[in-house]
Amino acid sequence: MISQTSEYALRAALYLAARSDPGLASAHEISEATRVPVGYLQKILRMLSRHGILEAHRGTNGGFSLAKVPSAISVLDILNASDTTIPRIERCPLGIKGHTSLCSLHRMLDAEMARSERTFAATSLADLLDGDGGIRPLCDPKGRLPLTVSVERERVKKNRSVKVERLDHFDDVV
Repeated sequence: MISQTSEYALRAALYLAARSDPGLASAHEISEATRVPVGYLQKILRMLSRHGILEAHRGTNGGFSLAKVPSAISVLDILNASDTTIPRIERCPLGIKGHTSLCSLHRMLDAEMARSERTFAATSLADLLDGDGGIRPLCDPKGRLPLTVSVERERVKKNRSVKVERLDHFDDVV
């Protein structure tokens, strides 16, 4: 259902969302942290930039950053940018002419596909970083797990943007 390209795109976006350094990240840094081959990752990063998920900066000190705050980027945004669509069943997949509407099996399958699509649309990068269970999607390059990650979020309060401070703390894995 989700291509390897989309998986890599999600890893890269999550890495950028979780970084404590507000500066740009190079493709090599992202590659090392996400365990994605750098040549393939560069294509994915350019694709995400073209779709407004990332900002790309060229030059010696260039690199990539998120184009929006993590709470404003959904999993579905990244899937769509990486050409993964959630398939839907609109007519009988068996091609039976008498089936003018979906049978109970295909109606149920389509409903679950629709539910997945809604979940992906409603889940932001910030949600994934602040997820339940205490397990974070990515370790840092040294294999340390983040104990806590407070994601920078933009909240609108009485027509003002308020930034929330970031705090990352890592502990060595035993």
